[in-house]
Amino acid sequence: MTPLNRPISLLLVLLLSACTTLKSPLHSNAPAPSNAEAADDEATASAEDTANLPRLELTPQIVYGVLASEIAAQRGAAGSSAVTYLDLARQTKDPRLAQRAAEFALFSGQLKEASAALALWMELDPSSQVPREQLFITMLRSGKLAESEPLVEDLLKREPQRAPDIFVQLARLTARQSDKQAASALVNRLASRYPELPEARFAVIAVAAEINDEATIQREFDRLAQIAPKWDLPVAWQTDRLRRIRLDQAIDFLQRELQRRPDAGLELRTAYPRLLVGAKRFVEARSAFEALLKQNPDNPELLYATGLLAYQLRDLDAADQRLSAALQQKHPEADFIRFTLGQVAEDRQDKSAAYRWYESVGKGPQYLPAQARLAALDAADGKLDQALQRLAPLGEGEQEKVQVAMQQAEMARNAKRYDLSYRILTQALESWPRSPELLYDRALVSDQLGNLGDAERDLKALLKEKPDDPQALNALGYTLANRSSRHQEALAYIEKALKADPDNPMILDSMGWVLFKLGRNEAALKYLERSYAAMQDSEVAAHMGEVMWKLGRKQEALGVWNRALARDPGNEALQDVLKRFRLP
Repeated sequence: MTPLNRPISLLLVLLLSACTTLKSPLHSNAPAPSNAEAADDEATASAEDTANLPRLELTPQIVYGVLASEIAAQRGAAGSSAVTYLDLARQTKDPRLAQRAAEFALFSGQLKEASAALALWMELDPSSQVPREQLFITMLRSGKLAESEPLVEDLLKREPQRAPDIFVQLARLTARQSDKQAASALVNRLASRYPELPEARFAVIAVAAEINDEATIQREFDRLAQIAPKWDLPVAWQTDRLRRIRLDQAIDFLQRELQRRPDAGLELRTAYPRLLVGAKRFVEARSAFEALLKQNPDNPELLYATGLLAYQLRDLDAADQRLSAALQQKHPEADFIRFTLGQVAEDRQDKSAAYRWYESVGKGPQYLPAQARLAALDAADGKLDQALQRLAPLGEGEQEKVQVAMQQAEMARNAKRYDLSYRILTQALESWPRSPELLYDRALVSDQLGNLGDAERDLKALLKEKPDDPQALNALGYTLANRSSRHQEALAYIEKALKADPDNPMILDSMGWVLFKLGRNEAALKYLERSYAAMQDSEVAAHMGEVMWKLGRKQEALGVWNRALARDPGNEALQDVLKRFRLP
């Protein structure tokens, strides 16, 4: 609980009852007791609890200072509350007021005031270890390494059993110091007295990492493997550190550590295949997850991971089996699993099973995607109106409703009902007239309808919202190149798009096509070949073949077209170019 939220009910009761001893406002979370209850509590308090506390007359200055400070803190002014409490503590010599001052100072990030309050609290209550620990932490946060060292040494001497926690704190705090070498020296001096304490070795590792002392890091991990082979924290810490530097280094490090830590926890062992997934080494990741699953056959996370990887690698039977088992083991991502099982069923051409899985997805993040897949299945069966009706009431908020409209328009477009697609998008744009996604999609439909003016209008409206968007620049340039004689204007848009996204195969295709329209065939072919190498798209094949034909390389053109037709026999762009060249 933060200082701002601590109740002050006990303090208020004491003030109202005009008690002459100021009790601490720091520890009560209970509702305010009655005066009688307060009196009973006072009567049963041991003499030991109050023997070392000053007897204070509750002056108006103290009452006003406490109340004003608490109210100010509740209103967001904890810093000023800390100053007031510190002043009161100095006047009264009451450690509880010093403690309250420290709490507010730490909460508001006033390290100087916090240090002063903690030092005063420690002076007024020498037996308490809390201010000592908080003071050394505050000193370290302030970068005062020399001042913090005797405090740490004293704390280690007074409470040796707390050495593990203290060294973990040191590992966390010294890594933030601006003087990395001094921090390393401090930790090494303290840790040298604890050669067999794993947490001390970890603190040495943490500061060594800050000065890039890889030799020390390796030496200390060798030591930890001997004295603490079951302590996973340092290995997890170093793995995460290396992951942010170079993923392959993290993978190699964790693999090595797991080999010499046969009793490592499942969470750490699971981190290894997860790193492999991050590196897109899916086959290795699947093998590693499978090995863990053999040892933990009912673990829902492992079933889930192996199922997703099986799907990624197109092993549909295994994906179905593992994901179904994860569902039976009550994996928390149940709806995502049901949605994925629907996709698996679709890929296996089992539409009835896909329907069942998608319909079983409940309300939540996966509901809209599942309903969209159900609508797509309806549309594929020729039930376009049913598909559109399924989607019509869905979506919460602008983003989802825009996505629904786009999906409906795409279904109508796929069914070659371009007028309907245009109407759906126009209706949506009445609600969200500046939506870039809707403007872009309506421009595409206008292009398919042969309405150059409408397409140009929407793409220029989109560019007013996103003037440097490469997708919109490319679309406008390609449309002008393909539907008009304004080829120089088209070239300017495409050049700007290509500058923003130089390796995008769609923009490379557009550049090749507009150069072809300008009669620059050799230059056009180079762009089209780059596009086709990156993305063997049928429309790119149609363009590339046409340029080759114009250059007299007719056999090469036929080869490109025939290979594309074998993959995509119904493609309209291919069929159009073959018709124009009167080819069978």
